[in-house]
Amino acid sequence: MIANSVNTILGLVLVYAAVLRPSLVDAQPINLLVAALVIIGCALWARRSDRMSWFSITNIIVGAAAVLLAVAHMSTRTPATVTFWGVFWIGIIVSVIALWAMLYRPESQRS
Repeated sequence: MIANSVNTILGLVLVYAAVLRPSLVDAQPINLLVAALVIIGCALWARRSDRMSWFSITNIIVGAAAVLLAVAHMSTRTPATVTFWGVFWIGIIVSVIALWAMLYRPESQRS
């Protein structure tokens, strides 16, 4: 539950960085790389407590995509549009999936 909370907040921070403070990612792509590694680490940690495994698998895949975007942005200057939409969608997907994993309880386990 803590790992999914961290991923939810981190996803919201990525959306904030994409929309309101793009210099956090454009000027320093290491921030995106660190965020991606935290996403992957928290998703691996959350695998043990998630009700369904696809929640954490999705966040691991999205975190890997964020690593690729960060490495591409460090090695070659990617266009600002690609960086914006990449960070924006990574943030949305991570936060929604992590929040869903945190709140999801199957019908049989509700009390």
